[in-house]
Amino acid sequence: MKTVSNFSSIIVLVTLTLGGVFGHTFLNNLVIDGEDVSNGKCIRPVTGLKTMYVGDTSSVNMRCRPGNQSPSATAICPVKAGSKMGVEWHHSSKTPTDNIISQSHRGPCLIYMARMDQPIDGDVWFKVYEEAYDESTKEWCTDKIRRNMGVLNFTIPADIESGDYLLRTEIIALHGAQRRGYAQFFPNCAQLSVTGGGSAKPKGYKIPGIYTADDPGIFVNYRKVNVNYVIPGPPVYVPGNNGTVKSVLSSSSSRMADDTLTDTETFNIND
Repeated sequence: MKTVSNFSSIIVLVTLTLGGVFGHTFLNNLVIDGEDVSNGKCIRPVTGLKTMYVGDTSSVNMRCRPGNQSPSATAICPVKAGSKMGVEWHHSSKTPTDNIISQSHRGPCLIYMARMDQPIDGDVWFKVYEEAYDESTKEWCTDKIRRNMGVLNFTIPADIESGDYLLRTEIIALHGAQRRGYAQFFPNCAQLSVTGGGSAKPKGYKIPGIYTADDPGIFVNYRKVNVNYVIPGPPVYVPGNNGTVKSVLSSSSSRMADDTLTDTETFNIND
């Protein structure tokens, strides 16, 4: 009976794991000047399971996705400083029926940049965009991109130096984050050549290093914390003065005391 029970547990675990992978996501393409740039051209390609997440905030895979990613793409896409561009996530392909990411995998979207002529393991990553929960629409950023067929638009800072940059996009899925270490991170990197820039050098931060497993935006029960959610990581860079700004879709309020589950409660990280 014990053997049968253990075998049944294994079957359930495998089923849940596959179900979670089926609901995951990756950066499929960029939208530059209204044109699609497909994955593998300027987006650094992943040779293995492209929808796999990173679970360890101290892992080097936090930079650009698991270690099976190619260290470079085949091209560097030109973009103008100060221009708007889009990043587009998908689960399997750019099709009208693609589910982008599982509806249960709610959480924030974040975008970072780092110059490619510097070691990317140093203090070189600066945040250029963040979005979490919008009280006016009752949507998380992941709900928004599902509604927008995977697309999120943002602006390249107008005053950063011209040159080649890594663009790091990230979704943090919080469906299991009520247990420490169970948030799911989906980072990807693309290569951009910024033209027409200025002289600004935004303050950089290390990746890994921008998050810890105990951060209030990572160890949190999002089902109880919505508008009070605190977006993790450094502040967003503001062009013009090397300053920073708090996102209008986040809150600086402290963690709620009851944002973790008791030992008797259960959850499914892959639901």
